[in-house]
Amino acid sequence: MADTEHKHYHDDEFDPCCHFETYFGNNNVFSEDMLEDFMENVYNVLSTDSLKGDVLIDISCGLLTYQLFAAVDFFKDIFIIESSDCTIEETQKWIKGDPSAINKSHFAKFACSIKGQGTEWQEHEEKLRRAIRQVIKWDISQENPLGSVVLPPADCLISVGYLEIVCKDHEMFLNLLNEFSSLLKIGGHLILITAINFSYFTVGKHKFSTLKIDEKGLRKDLADTGFVIESSNKIERKLDSPMTDYEYLLCLLCCKEK
Repeated sequence: MADTEHKHYHDDEFDPCCHFETYFGNNNVFSEDMLEDFMENVYNVLSTDSLKGDVLIDISCGLLTYQLFAAVDFFKDIFIIESSDCTIEETQKWIKGDPSAINKSHFAKFACSIKGQGTEWQEHEEKLRRAIRQVIKWDISQENPLGSVVLPPADCLISVGYLEIVCKDHEMFLNLLNEFSSLLKIGGHLILITAINFSYFTVGKHKFSTLKIDEKGLRKDLADTGFVIESSNKIERKLDSPMTDYEYLLCLLCCKEK
């Protein structure tokens, strides 16, 4: 169970811009530690023959969109689902090209460098902006989190660091995993990147609690939800910092079987 003495993702103290700059900003030690492995893993997974289709849904924590800079080369219609109002506001700023929006150019540059097209990063940013069809509020306090919004069944759903940060207990985790499944076509794929044995992270002066997930339990939960794991890859933690305590990252490609 999450530590109630710490703050939570949906508390007012969560600043999505500070979170982004702390862990994923340009020339940031965390970003340098993780970005290359993150992006290459996502590209490798998306390049598999089994992943096909047009519609991708992203449900990830904060302003973390590096995965979409990869996904836009494979899917033409991208829908972002987010449960934090302040994160939705900042995401909309970036999509509209607002000068005050968070700078994600290093994501675009690295995505292009993987493809050997390093000089075309600005075009890649615009390509992603055009591909994002909608940013949708996901009210996880409701039985139907999307309310009246109806989305096309997704060919692929990507989630990075969301479930462990948002969920307060295992029951909530299973409920949201089932919601993920409901958004996918039969035969569609879930790309899940999860921090393993992760109990907190720090943003500014606040510590935020997370749901501690172990790999064995996660694999069982996915199977119980009707997913078949097709591939998995461990991304080792390189940077030792008291800002957060996750052990490693696990990248799973799962197929919705039922």
